[in-house]
Amino acid sequence: MVSYSPIIVLIVNVLRVLLLKKVMDVFLSADDIEEKSLKIGLGIYCLLTTTVYSIFQVSFVYEICNCLGIIGITCFYQEMWKKRLWVSLVLFSLDMANSLIVLFVFGDIAKFQQPAVQVLLMLIFTTIINHISYLPETKEIAFDRKQTLLLLVIPAMSIIVLSVLMLGELEKMFAILISGCMLIINISVFYLYNILIENYIHLRDNDIYKQQTYAYQNQLEVIMESQNRVRALRHDMKNHILALQVLIQRKEVEEANQYLDSMKNFMTNPQEYVKTGNDMVDSLLNYKIQKANEVLNVVETKISIPEQLRLHSFDLNVLLGNLLDNAIDASMQTENKKLKITIKLDKGILFLNICNSCQRIVGGRKNFLETTKEDKVNHGIGLKNVHRIVEKYHGDIEFIYENDSMETDVMMYVKEM
Repeated sequence: MVSYSPIIVLIVNVLRVLLLKKVMDVFLSADDIEEKSLKIGLGIYCLLTTTVYSIFQVSFVYEICNCLGIIGITCFYQEMWKKRLWVSLVLFSLDMANSLIVLFVFGDIAKFQQPAVQVLLMLIFTTIINHISYLPETKEIAFDRKQTLLLLVIPAMSIIVLSVLMLGELEKMFAILISGCMLIINISVFYLYNILIENYIHLRDNDIYKQQTYAYQNQLEVIMESQNRVRALRHDMKNHILALQVLIQRKEVEEANQYLDSMKNFMTNPQEYVKTGNDMVDSLLNYKIQKANEVLNVVETKISIPEQLRLHSFDLNVLLGNLLDNAIDASMQTENKKLKITIKLDKGILFLNICNSCQRIVGGRKNFLETTKEDKVNHGIGLKNVHRIVEKYHGDIEFIYENDSMETDVMMYVKEM
C-alpha cells in the first residue's frame, strides 16, 4: 500500500471539516461558550480522522471513526438530539458516498490525489446545499415523530447500502452508479427538509391568524355589546335625568350617587377587560383574559399603552399569545390560580410583566425557560418563537421563580407612532 503524506492529508482534511461545519451551522446553533468547545472538538475530530485515514485509508475502521466523530461534533450544538442525529447521519452518508465514488473511480491508481478529489466533490455538494433558500426558522423548528422518522430513514438506509458496496465485489460502474444515486438522494433530503419547514410555517401561521380572527371576533362582540348598552341607556335618558332631578331636589345626595353608580355599572361591559384604544392589544387581551377568567380564580390587569405602536400584529400575537397561554396553563395546575398582566410603554420601551401561580420548579432567574409540557417539541417551539420576537426588537426576556409564582419580564424597543 502507498503511504500517504500526513501533512497533505491533514491539510485536505481540515478543508473537509470546515465544509462539514459550514453545513451544520445552517441547521444547528451554538452559543458563545459552546462555540469555543466546538472548535476544540473539531480540532480533535480532524486529527483523529487524519490519523485513521493515513493508516487505513477508506475502510470500515475509518468510516466508523468518521461517523462517531460527526455525531460527537453535533453534540456541541443546542438542538434536540433527534435533529442533531439527522444532521449527523445525512452528512456522514454524503461524505461516505463521496469517498466511495472517488475510491471506485480511481481504484489503486493515483491514491495520492484521492483526498483532494473528495474535498472537491464535497465543496460542490456543500455549495448546492447552502444555495437552497432556507427560511430563518430553519434552526428553530423541530418536527414530529413521523417527519423525523422520514428524514432519518433516508440517510440510514443509504449508509446500509454504501456499507454493502464496501463489502461486496460488484462491478465498478455499477458501484459508482449506486454511490452516485445515494449522493443525489441525500442531497435531495435537504430539499425535502425545506419543504417540511415551509409546510410547518404555513400551518403555524394559519393557526396564529385563526387565533387573531377569534380575538377580533370576540372584540367585535364586546364592542357591539357596549354599543347596545349605551343605546339602551340613551333610550331611557330622559327618565334617568328626571329621576336624578327629583333626588337632587330632595337633597338625597347618597341616593343620587347610587343611581349614577347604577347607570355606570349598566354601561360597563363585563366582557371588556381592557380598553386602551389599541385594537391589536384590546382584541387579543380581551380574548385571552376572557378565557383566563373561565378557569382561574384571580385575573388582574394593568395596561398603559398608546393607541398606535410600531409593533407588527403578527409579532404581538406570537409574543402575548404564547406567554399568556403558558401562564394560564401553569396557573390552572395550582390551588391559587392567579394571573397578573402588566403592560406599559415608557420612553419608547415596551415593558411586559406576566406573573402567575405555578407548581414548584427550580428557582432563580433565567433567560431561557425549558417547557414543562409533555409535547416538548411543539411547545418548546412556542418559547423559541417568543425569544425570536424579543430579539427582533432588540429586547430582553427573563423568567423569575419565587414563592410558588413565575414572573416573565419582557423589555422591547417599540416606538410610539
